[in-house]
Amino acid sequence: MARPQSDHEAITEQLLETAEQLIRERGPVTPTITEIANACGMSQSNVYRFFPNKEALFEASIERWFQPLNDMMEEVVESDLPPREKLYQFFARRFAEKRRRYEEDQDYFLACMALGEEHKDVVMSYVDLADHYMATILAEAISDGEFAGMTIDGLMSPVNTMLAPYCDPSLIPRYDSANMENLRIAINTLFNGLNAKCAEAPTSSGTPLKLAS
Repeated sequence: MARPQSDHEAITEQLLETAEQLIRERGPVTPTITEIANACGMSQSNVYRFFPNKEALFEASIERWFQPLNDMMEEVVESDLPPREKLYQFFARRFAEKRRRYEEDQDYFLACMALGEEHKDVVMSYVDLADHYMATILAEAISDGEFAGMTIDGLMSPVNTMLAPYCDPSLIPRYDSANMENLRIAINTLFNGLNAKCAEAPTSSGTPLKLAS
């Protein structure tokens, strides 16, 4: 059962919901504090009690968009699943949520993508967090004997390239073939293909495996 919201939390949520609704109605235009205040029936000075400026409000809106996806990543990383299944679930759960949002309201989804491009520095902090979680999963795979001789840095590039349609929300409208069955095939191809490549590669005796931090 969710804990009751304080008045401060309830009004903060109301302001963020109002900003979202204005974007749904008008497209990729960041609402002003005046517009949000008017829509909520409150003064601008009252809004500033919760957000010091428009940038802070928009950053909170971005956090609100990403938080469910972050929760999914944390749950997967902390699970007891084997690394191959963990990597599949890492992409599958977030992709299903992004696809659901896209199909629910395509115009709003595309507006969010456009606004994200305008505020890329904020969005990139969440992209970096996803890369950190993925590196954690790949480190577990290496510890379990997968990808012998490869570094995490060496793995990140092929994984991100091959699975981009499942993690980059801007690609969702362009890839109808991105589905759970093909994701499973892609994950298995990555593990089987890279392991085969590692097995064929000459090894250097006494050379320790270097894990990127």
